[in-house]
Amino acid sequence: MEIIVSDADGFDRYAGSADLAVVLFTRAEIEAAAVGSAVERLMLFSDVEENVRKYEGRVALMFEGYDSDTRSLVEIPECVAFFRAVDREWSYWLHFLVARPDALNLAFLLLADVRPLSLNSDRRTFAVNDPDQLTNLFARLFNSMNTLHTNYGVPDLANRRRTEIVLRSLLQARG
Repeated sequence: MEIIVSDADGFDRYAGSADLAVVLFTRAEIEAAAVGSAVERLMLFSDVEENVRKYEGRVALMFEGYDSDTRSLVEIPECVAFFRAVDREWSYWLHFLVARPDALNLAFLLLADVRPLSLNSDRRTFAVNDPDQLTNLFARLFNSMNTLHTNYGVPDLANRRRTEIVLRSLLQARG
């Protein structure tokens, strides 16, 4: 597996040979609430048909600069606000994020209003405050994925397969 680190300007040079893309959000851009660069980087995946197909389930997120913070990212108001601001501009997470329970669960927890259930250092757990908010979030994110698929002619069978992968991964996150 080849992983290449690039910014938006170098993406086209390396996109063809990378197997996984890691989108890095820096602490500086998070604390400044500067979402423009993050949205620009994410649009490189969704604005080119070849990238839509190549990077399905092959994008991971990294929040740089919070390793020494004992809180979970969903407990850091700046991270939550930043991710929600990015999501208002680009919401194709379900198509692109790696289908790992931790990756998809993190996106949902950052986008929903949550409260801690357990702050055990080994495994922190959270509950969504409003089930209707979660239902609406699911609907919105699946609608975004479906719109992306429609715009790029992704076959219905591939759409159903991706939906099943995402749902299975999210169910594993609950277990």
